[in-house]
Amino acid sequence: MSDIDPRKDYWNDKYLEYWKARVDEAGQGKSQVVAGDSNTEDDSVYQRVFARHGFNPGSLLEVGCAWGRMFPLYLSYGLKVTGCDISRAMVDAARKDWAGQDGVIDIVETPAEHLPFPDSSFDNLACLATLDATYQHQAVTEFLRVTRPGARIYFTGKNDLYFADDQEAYLAEIGARGKNHPNFFTDTRRLIDLLRQQGHRVDAIYCFPRRGDFAAFN
Repeated sequence: MSDIDPRKDYWNDKYLEYWKARVDEAGQGKSQVVAGDSNTEDDSVYQRVFARHGFNPGSLLEVGCAWGRMFPLYLSYGLKVTGCDISRAMVDAARKDWAGQDGVIDIVETPAEHLPFPDSSFDNLACLATLDATYQHQAVTEFLRVTRPGARIYFTGKNDLYFADDQEAYLAEIGARGKNHPNFFTDTRRLIDLLRQQGHRVDAIYCFPRRGDFAAFN
């Protein structure tokens, strides 16, 4: 699938520069890169969540690792980090900065739906700001396959029960779909129900009512 996946051209076409620009302005407030949109969240949001719900010791796979933005945070916990991303441009950037660094085991080009790792390989998995761009039913199945029993999985996504007057959320979704890549609001209740039915424990759910609230940790 990775050789013919129609998403790859989109993620390779200037998206590295775009997402780095969004991260550079991350935090509360409005974006200058996309006028009128709320800024994306900065690293402190994830630091707060990980401090409350810490990692298992051992290994971590980050799905959608981009250029390794979150690697310093994972390494600060003493984790052995493997990153993967569908974008060759992202993988090349991550390898340039992180290949051979202590604690970074590998950086792999692959879609989330077809992870090239054996069953029960990782003690932790993180998929941050990426789940919306996957075929979620396949991606989450892979997350569960490659993690060990008792592993901790962290992921973020947009809930489909957004407020009808949240125009920023609506326009963001329309814009993403107009670029012809998967971008799905998650049926969060259904996802949580399915995970619990399969015997998985849900340790925490954070709900941010409106677009922009995640960056403010509201």
